[in-house]
Amino acid sequence: MPEKRVLDPQEMASTDVYKIVAGCIVPRPIGFISTISREGVHNAAPFSFFNGVSHNPPMVCVSISPAYAQAQRKDTLTNILEVGDFVVNVVNEDLACAQDYCSNYFPPEFDELAGAGLTATSSRRVKSPCIEQSPVSFECCLHATVPLAESPYTLVIGRVLMMHVRDDLLMPNGRIDVGRLAAIGRMTGNSYVRTRDSFTLKHDTFEVLPSSE
Repeated sequence: MPEKRVLDPQEMASTDVYKIVAGCIVPRPIGFISTISREGVHNAAPFSFFNGVSHNPPMVCVSISPAYAQAQRKDTLTNILEVGDFVVNVVNEDLACAQDYCSNYFPPEFDELAGAGLTATSSRRVKSPCIEQSPVSFECCLHATVPLAESPYTLVIGRVLMMHVRDDLLMPNGRIDVGRLAAIGRMTGNSYVRTRDSFTLKHDTFEVLPSSE
């Protein structure tokens, strides 16, 4: 087995650290975050420093960096802080190009959803819109923001208030048909991964989860 190289992130350029972190923590789920500004402008942007952190109550987190090229806070974070909510939309294979388009920089007055040819639909509990083309959307209210010490990132934690799940994804046992979901994950650089190739180990975590009854 080849030897491991020991790397000290404190002695490396931040871009080199990013390449290691983003290249090894894979695949990463993509949180396609839709928000609305105080002026009523829709915004959408994908984030791969994203994950679920609790199911009881359901909560998600996303870590948001500044828009480095413009040296300013991203519109997503501004909208979340000012409006107090956001929607997480799952990215499947059909949404790959649209979410990539929305990753570009646009001024605050630009509607990324319209620009990407996506449809904004009204949420039930929050002001931010759902993306109709997404197979799953989680309406979230802002639970907490945590500026990360010595980091330009802000960790955003949201509580899921409503879940919109495409009907054909729900199996009789309550689980999601991941093949039909066809979610994609972020790898490194411009690379993504499909989730249709999976394998199963004989172990069911759900058998040891406490019942809500």
